Amino acid sequence: MLYIAKILEKDGDNVTVIDFSAESFEEKKLIDEVKTADVVGITVLSFSLKNSIEIIKLIKKVKPKVKVIIGGPHCTLFPKKALEETQADISVQGDGESIIIKIKKAIVGDSAFSEIPGIYFRENEHIKKGASLKLIQSLDSIPFPARDLVKKYNYGREYNPKIKKGEFTAFIASRGCPFRCKFCSRNSISMRKYRSRSAKNILEELKELHRHGYKYVAFEDDSFLSNKKQVYEIFDRIIEERLDMKFIIAAARVDAAEKELFQKMKKAGVTHMQFGLESGNQDILDFYNKKTTVENIKYAVNLSHKMGFFTIGSFILGAPFETKKHFERTINFAKTLPIDSVSFLPLDYVAGSDLWCSAVQQGKISEEEYLIHAGSERVLGLFKQEEIVDYCIKAHRDFYLRPRFILRLFIKSLKNDDLGFLQSYLSLFFSNMREGFKFLGLMSRKNRSVGPTF
Repeated sequence: MLYIAKILEKDGDNVTVIDFSAESFEEKKLIDEVKTADVVGITVLSFSLKNSIEIIKLIKKVKPKVKVIIGGPHCTLFPKKALEETQADISVQGDGESIIIKIKKAIVGDSAFSEIPGIYFRENEHIKKGASLKLIQSLDSIPFPARDLVKKYNYGREYNPKIKKGEFTAFIASRGCPFRCKFCSRNSISMRKYRSRSAKNILEELKELHRHGYKYVAFEDDSFLSNKKQVYEIFDRIIEERLDMKFIIAAARVDAAEKELFQKMKKAGVTHMQFGLESGNQDILDFYNKKTTVENIKYAVNLSHKMGFFTIGSFILGAPFETKKHFERTINFAKTLPIDSVSFLPLDYVAGSDLWCSAVQQGKISEEEYLIHAGSERVLGLFKQEEIVDYCIKAHRDFYLRPRFILRLFIKSLKNDDLGFLQSYLSLFFSNMREGFKFLGLMSRKNRSVGPTF
């Protein structure tokens, strides 16, 4: 959204961005902004589709003739259907940066929608398709995001509660992922293409962030460390340029871990490493097509801990053939690792993922269901949904409520002279537990509507 905002600003437009994931939804605020808007753009996610539909209804009620453009993951997966579901005017599949000015010209009548690549649009009560989709070949051609439009928000507090407004930002160095884990939809969202910016372009943006006072940068790539040669170059340059910032790697694969690289990252200012670990069982890792091993996990997490990084790991419970022994093995495995913050999550069948596509083909779920929790109710596992959630909550308790764990984290905080590690743990711990109980509550309410409670 901020990339597109910058392109529109460069073309002479005034742009306002409202992030309802960073602030509470206020109907009056949205209405006031819509009244003065010529066009409204919305990022649509499959799991929050209902929220997007309600927001678009409100926008059209306030200003029926305003054009609503939708984009984002859901529109990339289901470009035509997204338009039908939301009643928006234009749906963008893939990259929006290369076509937003063309859309703007078509709205004012200076060109035809039918000539614009990768869109669906409404015309005379019918939905029509534009030209064939074209992905941006050089990501370096995209101007840097208009971050000033969201400096009013306080991002990043889950990493350090002391972060102030305008100090934290997310950063994207590439689009797509070179791997294909079965539970992940990112490969479909990226059109099965992995594209990376140049190291030079990445450094230019990092230097701009440094000049503008940002102190914390989270690399949000799907697999940031996969391009080893480039990663080495980036952190070498960060050290050479003396960019005094803290860096968070929000998604890393364990098979990318190597001592020389982690040492360089530590010197450059990396503080947090987040790994998708998924399971302590090799057969589950193989089923998910992770292309990693339990030994890879041990090495990466131990190396991250040795470097002094705040190490975050996520596990998934609920693969179709996963038994109680599998669950217990994963929980016990996690407890042997020096992880500072962990999440145990129920397996989800997410639209666009290989697991979701397979379940749709088998008739276990429908194409209209974009997010389904694994469970025996749909022949998607050996346990009921609430049983899997119970295991996840138990796993959090077993992992966190250990004196040895708390002592180790306290010592790490002292060694790094940064109690933010301990604060990060407390923040993530309570967030994970809260989300777990919230999910369990939703399951309970759902069951009340169809049968006895549990």
